[in-house]
Amino acid sequence: MIFFELQARDISELNDADLRELVGRLCEAELLQSGIPPSRVFWGGAQEAPDGGLDVQVEAAHGIDDSAYIPRPSTGFQVKKHPMSKAACRAEMEESGAPKKVLMDLASRRGAYIIVSGKDDCSGKMLSERLAGMKEAVAALPDADKLRVDFYGRDRLHAWLRRHPGVALWVRSRLGKPLAGWRPFERWAGTPPGFDDQFLVDNHPCVLAPDHRDMVPVLEGLHLARDRLREPGSTVRVMGLSGVGKTRFVQAMFESDVGLNSLPASDVIYADLGNDLTPTASELLVYLIANRFTTYVVLDNCPPDVHRSLQRQVASSGACLRLLTIEYDISDDKPEETVVIYLEPSSEEMVARLVQKRIPGIGAVNAERIAEFAGGNARVAIALASQVGTGESLSNFSDEDLFRRLFMQRKGDSSSLLQSAEALALVYSFNASRAEGDELGGISAVAGIARQTLYKDQAELLRRQLAQSRGNWRAILPHALANRLAKRALENIPPEDINAELFKPGNVRLLQSCAHRLGYLHDIEAAQRLAATWLEPALPLADIATCSESGLVVWEFLAPLFPEVVLRAIKRAAHDRRFASRQNAHFVRFVRLLCRLAYEDEHFDCAVGILLLFAEGEAPGENNHSVVEQMRRLFSVRLSGTEATPLRRQAFIGKLLGSGIPRHMDIARELCRSAFETRSWTSVGTFHFGARKRGPGWSPDSHTQQTAWYVDHIKLLESGLRSGVPSTKEAVKSILAAHFRSLCWIQECLEVLEPIVREHAAGGRWPAMWMSIKKALHFASDRHSADMLDQIRVLERLAAPADTYAEIEAYVLVDVWEHAELRGTFSDSAHDIFERAQALGELVATEPQHLDRLGTRLWHCNAQPLFQFGKGLARGSSNVFETFSALIGSFQKHQTEQSNPQLLSGFISGVHDSEDAVKMLQSIVATPGLSSFSVSMLTAVPISPPLFQTLLTLAKEGEIEAWRFEHLGHGSGDALSDADMAKLLAEINELKQGYLSTIWIVHMRLNRSRGMPLSEEIRRVAWSAIYILVSQERGERGPRQRHGIELVLDATLTPDAPEQEVRQLIYAFCDGIRSRRLYAFESREITSALAVKYPEWLLDEMFNGSEGELDFARELFSDSVSMSDEPTLNCVPVERILSWCRGDEGRIMKIANTLTAYVPTKAVGQPQAVPDSVTLSTHAKSLFDAARDKRAFVEILFDRVHPDSWSGSLADIFDARSRAFAELLEVSDTELRALVGEKLALLKLAIVQLREKENSINSEREQRFE
Repeated sequence: MIFFELQARDISELNDADLRELVGRLCEAELLQSGIPPSRVFWGGAQEAPDGGLDVQVEAAHGIDDSAYIPRPSTGFQVKKHPMSKAACRAEMEESGAPKKVLMDLASRRGAYIIVSGKDDCSGKMLSERLAGMKEAVAALPDADKLRVDFYGRDRLHAWLRRHPGVALWVRSRLGKPLAGWRPFERWAGTPPGFDDQFLVDNHPCVLAPDHRDMVPVLEGLHLARDRLREPGSTVRVMGLSGVGKTRFVQAMFESDVGLNSLPASDVIYADLGNDLTPTASELLVYLIANRFTTYVVLDNCPPDVHRSLQRQVASSGACLRLLTIEYDISDDKPEETVVIYLEPSSEEMVARLVQKRIPGIGAVNAERIAEFAGGNARVAIALASQVGTGESLSNFSDEDLFRRLFMQRKGDSSSLLQSAEALALVYSFNASRAEGDELGGISAVAGIARQTLYKDQAELLRRQLAQSRGNWRAILPHALANRLAKRALENIPPEDINAELFKPGNVRLLQSCAHRLGYLHDIEAAQRLAATWLEPALPLADIATCSESGLVVWEFLAPLFPEVVLRAIKRAAHDRRFASRQNAHFVRFVRLLCRLAYEDEHFDCAVGILLLFAEGEAPGENNHSVVEQMRRLFSVRLSGTEATPLRRQAFIGKLLGSGIPRHMDIARELCRSAFETRSWTSVGTFHFGARKRGPGWSPDSHTQQTAWYVDHIKLLESGLRSGVPSTKEAVKSILAAHFRSLCWIQECLEVLEPIVREHAAGGRWPAMWMSIKKALHFASDRHSADMLDQIRVLERLAAPADTYAEIEAYVLVDVWEHAELRGTFSDSAHDIFERAQALGELVATEPQHLDRLGTRLWHCNAQPLFQFGKGLARGSSNVFETFSALIGSFQKHQTEQSNPQLLSGFISGVHDSEDAVKMLQSIVATPGLSSFSVSMLTAVPISPPLFQTLLTLAKEGEIEAWRFEHLGHGSGDALSDADMAKLLAEINELKQGYLSTIWIVHMRLNRSRGMPLSEEIRRVAWSAIYILVSQERGERGPRQRHGIELVLDATLTPDAPEQEVRQLIYAFCDGIRSRRLYAFESREITSALAVKYPEWLLDEMFNGSEGELDFARELFSDSVSMSDEPTLNCVPVERILSWCRGDEGRIMKIANTLTAYVPTKAVGQPQAVPDSVTLSTHAKSLFDAARDKRAFVEILFDRVHPDSWSGSLADIFDARSRAFAELLEVSDTELRALVGEKLALLKLAIVQLREKENSINSEREQRFE
């Protein structure tokens, strides 16, 4: 990136001190890149340098890469501004004709000594001469062979500097060549030169960090922020109201004299997005990410949408850099994969200290009065303090007096300026330009002030630092001032005048911005009156259910103004179940709003009741904007975001459990999972709600209160154990068992749980509880008391299975991995449990009453040991047909859609006599209601000829879904001959979506065959399945259309396939794409396979002379920068393509328009990464050589510079591809070179225009306030 590129000659312009500091900063940055603390670097002027004559010294940097610029853990640098010849190098290293002592010390530690010259550019010969002289100088040392010497001229120093853009930015600042808007570490917070910039700290809790339930003091918050940002690829966002000291807080993160383990100031880049930046923030991140820099990037005044965009850039690329953004104000969302640090106003005492430091003569009384007025806002306090005259006292000033002093700034009373400020403060931000809607004109119409006057006055407000600008955008700040001005405006301007302008179609954004402001004025009656008029029936906002997206933004901003009104509106809308569901296009917005409205205890029941309506239709386990996940947070003991009392929240859970509704039971389990969390509480999003004072919600004040939370929830569940509703009882048991392990280590909870276990779990009557108790003991640590351990061991023995039935529940109806006592490998442990299950089956065969007692649970359970239990039943049975008949009867009695015949499959597998097994299977097929399960049971044993015939008949009859035959893919079909398997697959192909099942079965067969080719019979039936696939409408295939197909295509599309068959397949496929039966982007695997296997015949069909053949070809083989799995003609050997062309110029040009002309010179790490180095592909070069009309070919390559699809910067893509296009300048034809030169000039112009456009878009996006 040219923005950071310095020339080697620039280094020569640095003075001695700056050159020495440059090397020191480079060493710090280099160590940081290797994960080594930069405190290992010492240099004069920065830290206390050790004696010995070294300008920069690195000590004990263990782990440094020996190929880096710091070659050894102990490395010394001698830095010289002037040229250093061979003789000069030797003279520098000697003292009285002998090596300097520092060289002996370095040699003894196997270190390195490097001379740096700020003037020399060394050729290979010059470098060799200098190194030879340096080696001669140390030859007399006893450990001379252990000392590494080197020489860095300005050329090598320049190469090193390119690795560290943060340091390069510092060099630019020293040379007076700063980049527009980008700054190295310095006083970012704007403390004037000459003033003490000490970072003030006290014990006032004003920082909220993730995983912390309470505010912490600023220094503790600083350490937390440093730790989070230290990780490569991390993203941190610092938020808080304007003026609370966010920028100064971030600056302190890099100051070594503040706290411990500061971040390295030598490798940080800062910008305020309110300024014009070159490059833009997005461009800079692309550059830093592409070069794998570990730089810290700090972006001040960064809007939420820009943060999200930049964070995605970092996250999607595996970046090494660290990104920290500062929001100029609080917002209500928490960006994904971002650590958010919230700053609240400082204590009044701290602000008073700051005022006195900044303006020493102001006096303690005035400083305290200003701090009180400012409410902890440092910016307001300093601005006001600067207007206090010498000897003046503010002790008797009212708040209104202080406000006017802050506003007027001793420049005379201007009612015009005040009126303009009031009008401008009505909105959160405004655009001062006419370019995108005349927002200033709209405010002018509202206030009755001439637009020219408003424009002049906003400029004066900027000069008085009572407003901020970002490009064309303006905002009255800080909000303490803006809110006061807005209140006055609302008192002075009638609502009808405001509404007449804001509800014009072109003023939607202005309406939203005004709503944003009103949301901070909840205690102002005039604000409530205005907002109430917006909800009148005649206006677009009246019905929240039918509001547009922009209208809902207004509703959200107004919610802090009157939460009850908004909650009632949502409640009315929720009477329509289509509204209160995930089918609502805006459900995410409503769910987020309801969670915030649930903060007040009196609103909780209503808000959560509506959330329940949204959650009822949500699938269990949903993880995409899950409503239940949002509800869960409201039921946490800490950081819940609600002041609802424990009793109220428990009552809601109790209502769910008592409803008897299965979905309510599922939701109750999730809410209890949150309620029973005993550590690692986290918050998502901010607790702010307009200007309403909010915190993290109710939380216990003491250990006793926290313990009571858990105990009361356990007692709530205990009452459910006595419920007459079976589903309630089972739900409660599952919840208690799931959380025993974490709760039992709280003594008070154990005292409540113990009688529950004794009453309900004794003798193995509650297997899940026994499992949980065993896990608690298994994972117990030394920190647990011996008495508690003994108490829990007693409960484990009490709850252990005491009879056969209890053992079945514990070992047969429970998955293997639920057993805490697993030892050795999983397979060994599973084998032991399977053996136990089989033994239980053999025992139960003689005690059939247990089967009756188990009933439904035998057929609705998916636990793996059931199969072995079935085998045991068969082997222990004295009359297998009688037992089989009893099992069939039980299955039919308890059969539902969720029935699982695993037990029957195991039983049949355990029957010794294969003829008996066949008879049983055939009886299952003939039994009404069981035929749909027959395939899974038929495949439980090796498929004999009779069973094969049965399967074949089932497939032919077509009454069983095709997917059920996929059990054949798990190995049971391997006993069939290839001919029989092919017959069966041919019949499956005829079923609805049967071809997909065939492809899956063949795929699994190939996985097991370990490279063995398919037999001709299987290959042909697989071919048929593929042909059906490409002949179908895409909607008939369902979501499984591509699963497992690549392996099948490779094995099926063989070189010796009959040409007519292949051409039919290719025609069907291409016809599907042309007619839109199929979509090319969903058929990439087929396109690639046909191109690799049969390129000539595919090309014949692609270029068959039909209209739009080139468009069709480009659809199949799209030139996409952002997709790594796109098919490409480049996968076909170029010789075969040239052979197909047969020298035909038309064919050559068609291929040129279709193949991938530009390819990365190295693999791109991420699918959406833009390659920074591109070359013309071998295929493009070969076709260019073969073409007669090379001018036409050049035109095609010029057109192909523009990709069909891409992500990221199109200018960067053009830039990289233009360099590849420039390879054509090597042709010998003079006229052709001239044409290439003309095209390169056009590309250069296009790149400039694209960059200007992208910069404009990025700047506009990055400089908004909202």
